Amino acid sequence: MTERRQQAQRRVKSVPVTVTIDREIMEFLDLVLERRVFRSRSHAVNAALDYLKWTLENEPTRFFGPRAVQPSKVPGPRIPQNRGQQPPR
Repeated sequence: MTERRQQAQRRVKSVPVTVTIDREIMEFLDLVLERRVFRSRSHAVNAALDYLKWTLENEPTRFFGPRAVQPSKVPGPRIPQNRGQQPPR
């Protein structure tokens, strides 16, 4: 490989990868591409991942949702329900 070509490859920020996605998401992606919202599948995936990255870094509760403290479910002593009542005769 020539030195010039190696320099060009080092300048490229994108890295080729292969991913597997759900059929429903793929159909949605194709629909978005038909409407020309994005130039290519790579452009759409990059935009989605960039938005996810920004959300996780700046507003993680927007992605994960608010965290509610769950009450502990440690069983306490059992209190009889018929307390203070006379047993049937």
